[in-house]
Amino acid sequence: MDQLQALIDAYDSSESDGTFYPPEAIRECIPLAIQDDPLPQDELLAILRAVVTRTPKTANRIFFNQLFGGKEDLAVIADMMAARMNNSMYTYKVAGPHVLIEQELLRKACEVIGFSDGEGAFCPGGSLGNLVAMILARNVCDPTVRDHGLTANTYVAYTSAAGHYSIRKNAGVLGIGRNNVREIAVNDCGEMLVDEFSRQVRKDLDAGRTPFFVNLTAGTTVLGAFDNVAEFSAVAKAHNIWLHVDGSYGASVLLSKKRAALLPNTDLADSVCWNPHKMMGVPLTCSMLLSKRKGLLAENFSEVSDYLFQEETNELNPGVKSLQCGRRNDAFKLWALWKQLGNTGFEERLERQFLLRDTLVSMIRSDPALELIVEPASLNVCFRYRGVASDKICSALDKRGLGKVSHGNFNKQHLIRMVIVNPDLVPEDLENFLADIKAVAVDLQAQR
Repeated sequence: MDQLQALIDAYDSSESDGTFYPPEAIRECIPLAIQDDPLPQDELLAILRAVVTRTPKTANRIFFNQLFGGKEDLAVIADMMAARMNNSMYTYKVAGPHVLIEQELLRKACEVIGFSDGEGAFCPGGSLGNLVAMILARNVCDPTVRDHGLTANTYVAYTSAAGHYSIRKNAGVLGIGRNNVREIAVNDCGEMLVDEFSRQVRKDLDAGRTPFFVNLTAGTTVLGAFDNVAEFSAVAKAHNIWLHVDGSYGASVLLSKKRAALLPNTDLADSVCWNPHKMMGVPLTCSMLLSKRKGLLAENFSEVSDYLFQEETNELNPGVKSLQCGRRNDAFKLWALWKQLGNTGFEERLERQFLLRDTLVSMIRSDPALELIVEPASLNVCFRYRGVASDKICSALDKRGLGKVSHGNFNKQHLIRMVIVNPDLVPEDLENFLADIKAVAVDLQAQR
């Protein structure tokens, strides 16, 4: 354990360091190759220290790159203990109280979503949660598929043009076909257009195809936009289409009375994906797929396995509801943090994030060199520096060790996307980062 503490201390002491290490520099300073003979402990510890200190720091004050960031210490401790305990989550026999903890979390999550008689399963990330939802949708559409495979029917899925790429990828995995995913246009705020969805459904029906799944996004990757559940539900129900909400990023707003208005009517969905490892500060990975109809997961994933599932009731065999067999304990860290903060604590945490977002928006509006691209719905703030390519600014910031921030495109505009998910930031951090963005942009203009 002394070695663990030494590595933690080394990492913590480097956490404010934003130095960029290109692959060639890593290969030069860290012996990556696996050798034949054991290494002396001191030599091995030095190598591990070199790795952790050169790893990008996602909890420091200059990380705005992804839809996660910051850290909650208790959740980190619980995550480390999950690795130390090393229990798999398929049966009560090997996981004990953690099965009951997971059940309580899934019950609570269904309550938040509005699934009064729902169920859920933990998945290794939102992409796999979306995959589970597509499997359920396909099998409900055609109950023979699980046993006999796909028929001659052409199944069609629908998703936002601003939605996550996992929908198209999953269609390829499931044999639906990537070309049978329709990307529906969005409005100027990044929200999927229900009229376009309805038009495309009618077109596919007229062509003899089978619409089976529509994916709404609660917090799109670039803009953080929220699709309208009620509008799409009406069309989906009229055509017996499974309605899924990819709330991997944005479902956490439902923990705040003030922000829940961003995502109303989730009870109308058939399934919801929710990643607490994004807004809620839980370490990666922590993702839940929630189904409105209890029993559907076991109906579609259970297999007879007497050597494994030996509890008297499948309620204590969560493996029968999971796409996986061996599965890491991702519930303990979320449960520990939720116990620590309670609903009120998470609501306060979210409010700090949104207040920081509003502060950043005000700073951008007041600076003539910067242009806000769209009014933010979530914690994504999208803007540009006038006259300089956003991707070049982001790359220069990274390589100069000034911070990590991403770029993207919307309405043919290249933009900088700052995601304000770390509630431990202060306004000065935002001011400093904007100053660095402007300084880099001025340098790039001079070089050009």
